[in-house]
Amino acid sequence: MSQQPGVSFAPVSGGAPSTAIGAPTPAPIHDIIGPLPFFSGPLWILVLVFLGIALAGGLLWWFLGRNKIKPKSPGETALASLQSLRKRVADGTDHEFGVVVSDVLRKFLGEAWGLAAPRQTTEEFLLSLKGSLRFLPAEQEALSQFLQHADYLKYARGEATREQRLALIEAAESFVQVGGEKTSAHDPEQSGKQPLSLRVDPSLPVPSLESPARDLEECAEKEVL
Repeated sequence: MSQQPGVSFAPVSGGAPSTAIGAPTPAPIHDIIGPLPFFSGPLWILVLVFLGIALAGGLLWWFLGRNKIKPKSPGETALASLQSLRKRVADGTDHEFGVVVSDVLRKFLGEAWGLAAPRQTTEEFLLSLKGSLRFLPAEQEALSQFLQHADYLKYARGEATREQRLALIEAAESFVQVGGEKTSAHDPEQSGKQPLSLRVDPSLPVPSLESPARDLEECAEKEVL
């Protein structure tokens, strides 16, 4: 084999190839590090931290539970409404007063006793009480007088003095107070042992239960005349 002039060949030697000049050096491989400890300090410090958190949570729960507003009972709600009505006893018409004082007692009967008084007429309600062990005959008569006096103001457009309005409020308050005590016993057979104190002003006229509309017509005829 002839050599061209000016060209020379380096002899090839055996062995591993050399690293090229300028190539990056590979990073060394380290061993895998084990899990790090959660807390490296003394154990008593960790215990104190957990106790502090538990104590703060307990105090917060006690404070929030102490200031929680308890819902009012039907009796408390009725007495509050009657007290508000007493403060403005001279306000509004007799018709408006009769509606309010009757609704307060009827709502109490519905919520505390589970009766349908708010949805029934006076006649229907009194008929539903016949034969009931919840009220003695005298108590039913007292309820009848109260509701009929209220109906006189509601349906017959009757008139009531300030004293008569107060008498109706006091009668309703008395019934709610005694009736609330009776409902707490949860014993229908024993509920009639204590008579209800429900007294109304006898000077206030009483409308006919059979036909409140007829009372309205008679009242309108009087106004026309």
